[in-house]
Amino acid sequence: MNIFYNLSMRTLPGLLRVHGVFNTKSRQAAVGRNHWRRTLRQRLAALPQGSRIVWFHAASLGEFEQGRPVLETLRRRMPEVRILLTFFSPSGYNVRKDYPGADIVTYLPFDTPSAARDFVRMVHPAAAVFIKYEFWGNFLQRIHREHIPLYLISARFDARQAFFKPYGRFMRRLLPLFTRIFTQDGESVSLLRSIGIKNCQAAGDTRFDRVADIFKRDNTLPFMETFKDGKKLVVAGSAWEKDEELMEALIAARASDPGVKYLIAPHDIHPERIRRLCAALPGAVLYTQREGADLASARVLVLDTVGILTKVYSYADLTLIGGGFTRSGIHNVLEPAVFGRPVLCGPNYADYIEAVGLKGCGGLTVVGDCEEFIEAVGRFLDDPKAFAHSAMASRDFVRNNAGATQKIVEALVEELNDKK
Repeated sequence: MNIFYNLSMRTLPGLLRVHGVFNTKSRQAAVGRNHWRRTLRQRLAALPQGSRIVWFHAASLGEFEQGRPVLETLRRRMPEVRILLTFFSPSGYNVRKDYPGADIVTYLPFDTPSAARDFVRMVHPAAAVFIKYEFWGNFLQRIHREHIPLYLISARFDARQAFFKPYGRFMRRLLPLFTRIFTQDGESVSLLRSIGIKNCQAAGDTRFDRVADIFKRDNTLPFMETFKDGKKLVVAGSAWEKDEELMEALIAARASDPGVKYLIAPHDIHPERIRRLCAALPGAVLYTQREGADLASARVLVLDTVGILTKVYSYADLTLIGGGFTRSGIHNVLEPAVFGRPVLCGPNYADYIEAVGLKGCGGLTVVGDCEEFIEAVGRFLDDPKAFAHSAMASRDFVRNNAGATQKIVEALVEELNDKK
């Protein structure tokens, strides 16, 4: 590996410890990897003797959710296989450290040559599956050297990445190490083949399968039944400040319409942020204070909790997805779309292939300000034909793009059966 890369990996733990004095995530990232060899050895020893391990690696929570359909489908197909799940980021590990779908959940050690060697030899997986954008050079080289099948799934490439630049030789050398690269789209395959990478195929985006699974679940929430009370419901999911401003303007503009209710699920549920939001919405009920409140007569509900938003989407007639007015971009448009309802967002969506596709088919409406948002919501609420067209487009978009998980799992099962 590149000498400068290895030097940076060796200095990273110390830098994180210093930064951890001021930053919780940096401290967790450093401390969580302390004594990882001893911890991993103990956890591997607890598995049944002779276990075949499939190793899944995700950078953080979003990547895990993207790979989760593959992990869970493989587990159903081959229940004898043991699953090792690693994260790079504390935000993924902290949320999923007790995930029941994996036998072991741990941090990926920092990518030094010795750590990669020891980790891979200790685990010696039957296959390794990296999700989306994970290219840890020492680990990839060690896996390849140990003749372990290595897959990259849900990958997406574009011409701006280092792989396709004159200075990207270091990164390009990593791509042939994969046994197979499953991309989200055909454009990624074309880019890879333009630089001589042949071990790739377009499988699609596993997130479509993930949300299809969500649709099939029991999404009943008794408090939502009471709150909605047969009325129409506009939901703002993962709302940032500008998204909240749009909702506030909409609520004021339709103050005389008793047939519509509103739910805001803020991206940031810090108490001070919630307090400011409620100050702008007199009479709003907080989820955490719903007991004793008259939900049936409440006009606005603020979801000051996490973990139930996907179920809330099943009650929405329209959904505004947050983040479209931020640099980071929008949140997941597929989660509300799967329920066959129109979806709206702010203008920063173009880097999200699923959002571009949803807009192209008519399921996603992009708004630039409060006036456009109020007009769009009014059109959907007051024009049944406009509502039905967008709702059907959302539903069909998700259904027509599902199936990536099955393609990937079939390849994994074939590989694992061949190695028996």
